Amino acid sequence: MLGFLIKILRYSLIVILFTLINIFCLIFFIFRYKNPNNNYLYSRILSHVFIRLLGVKIEYRGKNNLKVMNSSVLIANHQSYFDSVVFGGIFPNQTVVMGKKSLIWLPIFGWIFLLGGNLFINRKNHAKAMDTMKVVDTAIQQGRSLWMFPEGTRSHGRGLNGFKKGAFYAAIQNRVNIQPIVSSTFRNAIDISKWNSGKVLVEVLDPIPTKDVNVEDIENIVNNAHTLMKNKIASLDKEIHGVH
Repeated sequence: MLGFLIKILRYSLIVILFTLINIFCLIFFIFRYKNPNNNYLYSRILSHVFIRLLGVKIEYRGKNNLKVMNSSVLIANHQSYFDSVVFGGIFPNQTVVMGKKSLIWLPIFGWIFLLGGNLFINRKNHAKAMDTMKVVDTAIQQGRSLWMFPEGTRSHGRGLNGFKKGAFYAAIQNRVNIQPIVSSTFRNAIDISKWNSGKVLVEVLDPIPTKDVNVEDIENIVNNAHTLMKNKIASLDKEIHGVH
C-alpha cells in the first residue's frame, strides 16, 4: 500500500512540476531564441529536479572526456523519455539535438525543442533529410556539437537497436570525434514505488576519432561503435545487478 501511494505521489508531482518547468522555460527561451545553451539549461533543470523527485541515484563516469571535448557528434543509447533526465546531468554546453520532425507537434516540449535551435529531421523524405544534414554541417562548423540517438527509436530497455548512419556521416564529413555515451538499462533496475527507487550508471566513453576515416569506412565505424556501446551497457548492467 505504501509503495502504491509513493508511486501515485511521484506521478502527480511529475505532471505538475514538468508542466511548470516547461511553461517557465518556454517563456524564458522566447527571449533567447535558438540559443543552443537553452538545451544545457533545460537539461540541467530537468535532471536536477526529477532525479531527486524519483529517488534515483545516478553515477556519472568519464566526465573528463566532455571537459576536453571540442565540437563532436555525441551518440547515446535511447531507452525512454527518462533519457532526458539521465543524460541531462552531463549534457554539454553549445550542443544541439537531432530529433524527429514529429516532435514539433508536442505541445510546449516541441516548442522548447525548437527554441533551443535543435534540428528536426524528416526520415520519410530523403531530400529534406539531406537538407537537414547540411544544416548539421553548418552547426558543427560554427563550433557546436550534435547530440543524436543513432538507434532512431526507443528500445524500452530491450537491448541496443541497430544504428542509423546519419550521426556517423556528420562526424566523418566534418572531421570531428564521435563521442559515445551509455547508460545502464532502466528496465527492472528502477522501481519508483520504493523511496530509494534504484541506480543508473552513465559512462562517457573514450572519443572515436574520424580525422583519418573515409566515408567508405562508415560500415566499420558504425559496427565498432555499436559493439563498443553494447558491451559497455552489458558491463554496467552486470554491475547494477551485482553479477560477476
